[in-house]
Amino acid sequence: MTHALEIASSSKRPLRWLGVFVVGAATAGLIVVWERSMGFGSPVFAFNLHFTLMAAAVLVDKLLAPQLDSRRFRVSPREVEIYRRLGVVRFMHLLRKIGWTAAMRDRKVFDGTRSTVSSYERATRHGENAHAVLFLIVLAPLAWALVEGWWSAAFWIGSMNLVFHAYPVMLQRVQRVRLLAILRRLERRSGEPSAAKRPSSAP
Repeated sequence: MTHALEIASSSKRPLRWLGVFVVGAATAGLIVVWERSMGFGSPVFAFNLHFTLMAAAVLVDKLLAPQLDSRRFRVSPREVEIYRRLGVVRFMHLLRKIGWTAAMRDRKVFDGTRSTVSSYERATRHGENAHAVLFLIVLAPLAWALVEGWWSAAFWIGSMNLVFHAYPVMLQRVQRVRLLAILRRLERRSGEPSAAKRPSSAP
């Protein structure tokens, strides 16, 4: 888990960790409320579980401000090809079709202009990091359901873990390769290398 969530040195401030504790406690409390009111095997509980965790991840990301510059964020062409074969492009088109992409777009991060491509590329790392951590966290209740033989809970929690976290991780990595290629073209045209440190798209 320590490798999955990279923490900036400034995030060691006690108040930030206190904030993380409060978010974690509130999230755990909400999940308990959802489970008791809906039942562990309910698809509605599984849905609320994932979206409660995603909301918490957004807050924790803002509190800890991870740097996310490690080798883990490098993406090889072969990896992209695997993701495409697994249907990540169709997943992206589905998100656009149902309006999810438009609803989640932050124009402060990317407003469609060249000047915000760099911040968009950075955002893919934050998105990937959050979804990767949440994917691992959700393995705990999934494993519990499997051990106890609660097959309905295992199905809903597990399937939503793939849709809400595994595929978004793949999508962010595929997007980052495209954005890094755009950034390199922009840098060649301007003749000025970017000051931001970015992971390369190849090992």
